[in-house]
Amino acid sequence: MTEIRGRAVVKGRAEGEALVADAMLSFWGEVDPVSGEVIAVGHPLQGQSLAGRVLVIRSTKGSSATPMVLNLAKLEGKAPAAFVNVEVDGLAALGCIVNGIPMMTDLEQDPFASIRTGDHVVVDADQGLICVMVKQESGGPIG
Repeated sequence: MTEIRGRAVVKGRAEGEALVADAMLSFWGEVDPVSGEVIAVGHPLQGQSLAGRVLVIRSTKGSSATPMVLNLAKLEGKAPAAFVNVEVDGLAALGCIVNGIPMMTDLEQDPFASIRTGDHVVVDADQGLICVMVKQESGGPIG
């Protein structure tokens, strides 16, 4: 298990399977809030579901619709469990605040070197701590 310290943007605790891309993502026009799927053609996460996953990305691309899209996804049960961002977009932070989704940034390690898609990740923004259990090749996480 790897522990990574960071700064909480939005407090809370959540866990789930990591979905990782060193890219930006807009919730307006690039995410379908009803399905929770990334619909942006050519995006590294195209076709992936955000539902219940820990979204590890560079940042979101601002749109005033971000909090609304996150709220719709939350109501549909398709929102990410948590956000881990290298850069913080204020509208995504607002969306996380109003929807109770933990968000962390300013990690002591590069998240793109430390977290891989499929790893099991616990985001404890209350403690400023991320715990990563690396996914085994055979499917299950290892600690």
